[in-house]
Formats: sequence, C-alpha cells, structure tokens
Amino acid sequence: MVESSYETIVVGGGMSGMVCALLQGRKGRRVAIVERSAHLSPTLWGFERSGTYFDTGFHYTGSAGADGLLGHLLDRLGLYDTLATALSTWDVFDHIRLQEPSCNVRLTRGWQAMEQGLSESFPDERDGVRGFLGSVRSAWEQGCTAFKQDFGRSLGPLSVGDGGSLHEAVLACTDDPVLQAVLSCHGLLYGTPARETSLRFHSLVVGSYYESACAVRGGGRAWIKCFADALGAAGVETRCGQEVVRLCLDERGRCSGVELDDGQCLAAANCVCTVHPKAVLTLLPKGGFSPAFRRRIMGLEESFSAVVLFARCRLNLRGNLILAGRAESLIGWQDLPIEERPLFVSCPADVDAGLGGVSVICPATLADVPGGGDQGRGHRPQGYESWKGGVADRLSDRLSACAGDLIEDLEILDVATPLTFRDWLNSPEGGIYATQHRRGDMPLLPQTRVPGLFLSGQAVVAPGVLGAMCAGFLTESCIPS
Repeated sequence: MVESSYETIVVGGGMSGMVCALLQGRKGRRVAIVERSAHLSPTLWGFERSGTYFDTGFHYTGSAGADGLLGHLLDRLGLYDTLATALSTWDVFDHIRLQEPSCNVRLTRGWQAMEQGLSESFPDERDGVRGFLGSVRSAWEQGCTAFKQDFGRSLGPLSVGDGGSLHEAVLACTDDPVLQAVLSCHGLLYGTPARETSLRFHSLVVGSYYESACAVRGGGRAWIKCFADALGAAGVETRCGQEVVRLCLDERGRCSGVELDDGQCLAAANCVCTVHPKAVLTLLPKGGFSPAFRRRIMGLEESFSAVVLFARCRLNLRGNLILAGRAESLIGWQDLPIEERPLFVSCPADVDAGLGGVSVICPATLADVPGGGDQGRGHRPQGYESWKGGVADRLSDRLSACAGDLIEDLEILDVATPLTFRDWLNSPEGGIYATQHRRGDMPLLPQTRVPGLFLSGQAVVAPGVLGAMCAGFLTESCIPS
C-alpha cells in the first residue's frame, strides 16, 4: 500500500543527495530524502568518542571564494553567506614528510605560492614544476568554466580523460622521484593509482586545493546542520533511520517509487539514487537495467578502503600531514605491509582551540583483513579484534617514531577497517570513494534508461565534497521540469 506520494525521492542523504533535494525543493516540488542512518550525510556528520569530536569526511575543500567553483555552487544554493564564515584557510594545507630520502615538503595554498614553494624545494626542477602546475590549472579552469555555464554537460562525461595519464604527465615533467611522488600523492584523496588516472580527472580533484584549500570550523557537522536547515525551509521531508530495500517499477518499466525496510511504499515521479552503483543493482528488479549495463556496473573497480585511527593528541602543525617511508610508496603502496604504507593525517580546522581529534588514514583493501570478505554485513571473522588492535599499534608506533615532533601524546579512541566502511557506507568492498574514475572507463551518467530513475553521488562526477556537490547539480539539471 502506498503511504505517501512525492514528485522526487532521493535515496541517500549524503552531499549530492542534499544538493539535489534542495534544488528540487526550491522549485516547489514535494521532495523526500530517505537516509538509513540517524543523521543526514553520516560520513560528514562524524562522531564523538570520550568527548572528542571526529570530523570523519571533511578533511578540506577548496575553490570557496566568491569567484570559485564551490563559492559559485553555494551561492546558487543560497548558502554562501552562511557557510563562507565557517571556512578556515591554511597557508600550508599539506605537509609531506618522507623518510627515504629524508625531506619535508610544504604545499602552499594558491597557484603562485604553490609554484614558488615547490620550486624552492626542488630548485633544479623549476621548469617541470611550472609545466605540471600549468597543465593542472588549465584543465581545472576549463572544467570550472563549463560547470558554471551548464553544470558540466558541455564537457560530456566529466570523468573521462582523453589525454595521458597522471603518471605519464609527471614523468614528462621531472626525473626526480621525490617530486614525482609529491605531484602524485593526492591520489590518496580519490583512491585511484596514478597510472590509471587521467591528468584531467586528477586536475578536477586537486585543482580546487591548489587554488584555495580550506577547512571548516566546527567540522562537517556544522556544514550539514546548515544544509539541514535549508532543506527544512524548502519543505524537503527528511526520513532518517529508514532504509530503501527496493526501487519499484510500474507496468511500463518506469521507476514509480521505493519500498522501505518497514514495508512502507512511497510513490514518486522521479527517484534519485546516490548510493554505491553496485548497491543500485540490488535495489532494482533484474529487468530494470539491461544485462550489458549490469555487467558494466559490476565491472567498475572500487576505490581503495582504509584502516583509520581516530585519536586525540597535541598538534604542532596547521594543515594536514602526509607521511611516507620511501617516495615510491606514495604512488605504489599496494604490495607493502600495512605499517609501511603512506599515512594521511587529517587535522581539524579548530586545532588552535583544542577542538576535535585527528584521523590517521592508511590505505587498505578488504583483502588485508584476514577472512574479511567471507562474511556479510555486520559480521566479523574470528581473530578480527586482535588483528585490528595489532595494526593500530603498529601504525601508532610508526607515527610516533616518524612524526612525534608534530603529533604528540597520541591516544587512540577508535579504529575503523575496510569492514567498517563496507557496512557503514554500504560499499561492497569497503571503498571510501565509491568506484574508481579510471582512465578509459565509460563514466556513469545521471540519466538512466529506466524512465524516472537518476544516479548521483561520488561515482558520477568526482569524489569529495565538491565532487559530490557537482554531481547533485548535474543530476538535478537532468530531471524533467
């Protein structure tokens, strides 16, 4: 029995879902967001342990000025004046520390400052630095211009790179292995190896940080509260704590609504799915997508997962820390033991006020967990807790030994693993950035061949807060008026 009827139902209350719902609601349409977690955007909402808040998903963003892409999108949503005051800029947004060879490199906000800083760190590579940053800036600004004009549709599939790979572009600019690692290291932010990433896609992700990296005071929770208030003012109904178990099709094969885990059926003229693409296949009757499209989705490779230490400590730096042993490990870490892989330490914007905790992120896969892929959601293999504790201890020891001058009195309060992310993000293999955006892949587009069914989220445009927001705008622009 149909309990309620809407013009648009958004499955998943993450960033892209909230953007899409807010734009639809502002057009006077009856809209509902269905989110299985207790809060909208649980990844950005974070959590608390022993009185310490952990900002789990909002490490930093960029291009937030009035003329920047993020600023432009926030202005279109009517949120710029509110959220701009919560943004905190860092002159140095990433500190990169290597053990072999021993060196420290600082990445400074702004194109000119970035070029100057890297040229000072690598004085023999000035031309290569200038050439690489010029290529990244050109691709980034082309993408920004197109998106501001028509939400990116004029670029066609945004995530397809028709040029060379990031790895090839880096090799063409420098022979220095340390500089190669520095220019490639932000693959840690989207989970695709440099050899499989196009320079264009890489530019669409890192260009915003190079332009003007910033963090959010109060963390992702402050950001989400602002969106929640705007959604309420626009009349959007939010159904948190409810899970969609089926996408419904009518006799013509059109998406006609959703069924919830409590048996309720909600009718809708349009449904937007922001969940992992492979999860969409489990929600849709098998006849909904063609066998070829189902195979294409199943063939998408997932971005990597992670082991994450949530800890409180005393920090002697502003900005984030990227820690690696050998330079090559920043590019190819897959065959290294977990304790030798690069670490990304996400530091809170409120560090001066002593607020929040740090997230120590180590790339990992489900295969790293002994027996991890053999059981379903919510289950943990025998010996899991012992394995998790051992990994946490080894990573903590390494951090203290290699960066004890920057991060003091580290106290671990919780640990997440690929199994945590598999269950929390409803991601089949625990990928924290949905599917990879690999060079040569056919990207997912918002409009599907099922009438009334649209896709959005990190797998559509790009990962991260800005990528998900772009996906929300792009998807909403495809929904018929």
